[in-house]
Amino acid sequence: MSEILPLPWLIKASSYNMKIGDETVITTVTDRLAIVNSNISELKSVLKSTPNPFVGIDVLNNGDLLLFHVKERCLIIQFKRMFVLDNLTDLPNSVRNLLADSSITFIGPRNITQKSTLSYVSGCQSRKFEISRIVDVGYLTGKLCKKPNLMSSTLEELLGEVGVDIKKPVISEGSMRPNWQSSSILSEEEVKLAMYEVHSCFQIATKLIADATSATIVA
Repeated sequence: MSEILPLPWLIKASSYNMKIGDETVITTVTDRLAIVNSNISELKSVLKSTPNPFVGIDVLNNGDLLLFHVKERCLIIQFKRMFVLDNLTDLPNSVRNLLADSSITFIGPRNITQKSTLSYVSGCQSRKFEISRIVDVGYLTGKLCKKPNLMSSTLEELLGEVGVDIKKPVISEGSMRPNWQSSSILSEEEVKLAMYEVHSCFQIATKLIADATSATIVA
């Protein structure tokens, strides 16, 4: 169990170098607050140098996993496990402050705005927190491409529309487990599948914003 391992070992065990298409994403998967805090600090440091910063976000299995994607980095928080292992009674300040930062636009998969209020358990009570600014990638693509029909498109259709080639991971038979999102240890295949949508959303947004910026400069 992770609570009996020394922190340096946990840091090493939490790191995955995920190859997705032509990109290598440095990915951290963790259920410990100390590692979450240090990784969020690193993500915010990257965002400081970015005008109009945006972050890919996704929530899996009703909060089992909370994912953030910034450039070549992805943080996957085993959210419910973290609350139990670190005896948390409230949302960690590092997570709360990141989500409440009105200078950041969070971009996620279709219907992500319906998850903009995420539930978590504190003692015997169910509590919620809200995300300051969150955008559905379908809306973003439709708005910037001026094509309203894209608002209802699948993620794969959106990838094709903007010319980003990311294939959904093919999981070998028998490699996935029931309720894998809440497992203490995730295989590389499971991590790649977990981050497919958040990585795709971030790459779509990156391409759209780069194209829009180039068009503005030319004009």
